[in-house]
Amino acid sequence: MEFMFDTADLKLIRRYEDMIPYTGITTNPALIRKAGIRTGLFDALREIHRCVSSGKSLHIQVVSHDSREMIREAMYIRKQVGEDVCIKVPVTPDGMTAMKYLKTQGVWLTATTVVTPVQAMLALELEPDFIAPYYTQMCGLGTDGAEVIRLLAETIERKKLRTRVLAANIQDTDQLWQVYRAGAHCATLNPRLLEQALQEPAIPQAVRFFDDAWKEAFGEIRLTDCR
Repeated sequence: MEFMFDTADLKLIRRYEDMIPYTGITTNPALIRKAGIRTGLFDALREIHRCVSSGKSLHIQVVSHDSREMIREAMYIRKQVGEDVCIKVPVTPDGMTAMKYLKTQGVWLTATTVVTPVQAMLALELEPDFIAPYYTQMCGLGTDGAEVIRLLAETIERKKLRTRVLAANIQDTDQLWQVYRAGAHCATLNPRLLEQALQEPAIPQAVRFFDDAWKEAFGEIRLTDCR
């Protein structure tokens, strides 16, 4: 499963890009607000785009509710940032209309804010590049989010579609494991969560075990000083 960073904070991206093998950045208006971006929106997005341009994807969300305005915003985003940007469109009636048209224009699409199984089913019929089920919200509504992801992945495999399941709104490592087991192709999350996963108490304990073994055998000699 691939990992994407769910943030518009360039400092956060740069902090973790050498640590975590990530394949893209997902943004939305809430993340842009959280990053403190109030002016120079497209300057900031272009800088993020430059940061991830080496084979990675950048997902930017439209903000209008009307299908015509969604289309207009999508084209404007591509003009301002780059034609390889993946446009995030909420799966609403107008969003479906907008995505159907944008597909004909060769626009990369992420069907987002998917919180019900029917949304997922309808969005998949449009064959977007990514479909983003919101795991926490689904579970909060009483839906088995892992089962929805599993069915999406199985349908994509059976029909040989190029759509990828991008599990979103992951709150902890247990949820990350659940979407992984369900067959999500990608997951987007705050990279701090992955760093925390690498700091579980059992991990440094295991490292110290080998440290002790080295010191018992070689003392304070460094490995690079050995012959």
